Amino acid sequence: MKKILLLTTLLVAGLTTLSAANQQGINFYEVGDYVKAKSLFLSSSQDAMDSYYLGEIYFKENKKDSAQYYYNKGLQIDPENVMNTIGIYKVQLATTPTANDALNKLSKDRKYKKNASVLTAIASAYADNKKFNEAMDFIEKAIKADKKFPPSYLLQGDVLLAQGNSGEAAASYENAIYFDPNYKASYIKLAKLYENIKTQVAMDYLRKVVETDPTYAPGFSALGEIAYRKGFYPEALSSYESYMKLITPTPVEFAQYAEILFFNGKYQETLNAIAKAKSSFVTERLKMYSQFQLGDFAAALETAEKFFNTTNKKDIISQDYTYYAQILTNQKNFAKAGEIYAAAFDVDTTKNVTNLRKAASSFEKADDYANAAKYYEKVFEFEPEYSLADLYSVGTTYYTAGTQTKALEATPEADKAKKQALLKKADEYFKIMTEKFPDHYLGYLMRARANFAIDPTAEEGLAKPYYEKAIEVMMPNKEERKNDILESYRYLGFYYLGQDQAELAKSYWNKVLEIDPTDETALQVINALK
Repeated sequence: MKKILLLTTLLVAGLTTLSAANQQGINFYEVGDYVKAKSLFLSSSQDAMDSYYLGEIYFKENKKDSAQYYYNKGLQIDPENVMNTIGIYKVQLATTPTANDALNKLSKDRKYKKNASVLTAIASAYADNKKFNEAMDFIEKAIKADKKFPPSYLLQGDVLLAQGNSGEAAASYENAIYFDPNYKASYIKLAKLYENIKTQVAMDYLRKVVETDPTYAPGFSALGEIAYRKGFYPEALSSYESYMKLITPTPVEFAQYAEILFFNGKYQETLNAIAKAKSSFVTERLKMYSQFQLGDFAAALETAEKFFNTTNKKDIISQDYTYYAQILTNQKNFAKAGEIYAAAFDVDTTKNVTNLRKAASSFEKADDYANAAKYYEKVFEFEPEYSLADLYSVGTTYYTAGTQTKALEATPEADKAKKQALLKKADEYFKIMTEKFPDHYLGYLMRARANFAIDPTAEEGLAKPYYEKAIEVMMPNKEERKNDILESYRYLGFYYLGQDQAELAKSYWNKVLEIDPTDETALQVINALK
């Protein structure tokens, strides 16, 4: 019995002579990585303590039937293994009143009442059943039995953390280190606790662990994960590569490795890791992104279509849509790209209007001016302080729609009316440009063009005041704006000709010749007016 008791004590303390796989399993169990711990224990030839740890893990997963199975299996292997006995009582605590009495009786047995490992295991039974007061009582008994036993402080920290006392939890983890500076699990716990409070402190804890013991896989795993989450991608990659040398990577771990590789810009390596990874929407996402980054647009399009056809809508993020839209743009499928950019905006919680602008631009390239204008206008819902560029974009979209040769309606009359309405809409936005940016020529020039399109014979002179104002604003930069000034002079020359004001018409055509002496239209008009 003494031999069994000693072995049990050593196992719980983590000071074992078990196989490397089992020790790794214990290491991962101590830091709370139950998924990895379970895989390691299940892959080994199990002894009584392996069964105990598996029982503990399944209990934490709320699979009590499986937990009981492994506790019983442990007792079959070794009927005197007290840890599995405690595990059986743990399962019964919620439903069987006598389980509490049995644990109390066990704790008072002369063989165990001063055994910190047994008392800590009993405390854990209560803690996992959310009976925190009882758990803390037994932790105190364990510490009283052996104040230098680190697992007691580790559990104490876990219980305090579960109760929302993070400061006291940190103190407990630090006590474990005080009594055993080599107790690595406490460093991991502290790092996780400080990750979002003092990131550098957290990472320093983990760096110390891996520097002290380069064979301690949970240290590299934790360092890699925190470095990745905090954007320290090169350190995340080096840590995770060290981690993968110490364990046999699972398909799930290859998937995580692929994520880290991608954020380090190693796109081909990302694809290589994905080939070994467990397939999921995340790996398909990374595959699509990486293929795009590598310029393999045909493959990226195939992956994107698969991703969007098979992935649950709730799992699709804005960036997925933007990548898909970029792929479609590369394939010159502008209409579809516009739809996808619009979808990217819809799911974006930040409501970044960049995707609205890209949607509008894509529809423009597809000659779908109605949708282009729709999305340019939508920008103003989120950025009410109009920019010159946004006003120009939406205005020119309406202008282009109103001046295109393609028929928009079935009859010439209806088509003309439709285009006139679009041109008037363009004029509205160009008017806002002149009001918000009165010293900029572009609003006046575009109002002139829009109104000229509405009144192409210049009979009503709708464009006249805007060309005149445009000239006024452009003159300080007449060399730079030469072509636009020529356009304005030509319009005014035609306008005054139509009004039978020959001298005014002649003055503007002479202004044209001053800029371009070879202008044939101006020369013909001047000769005709002599």
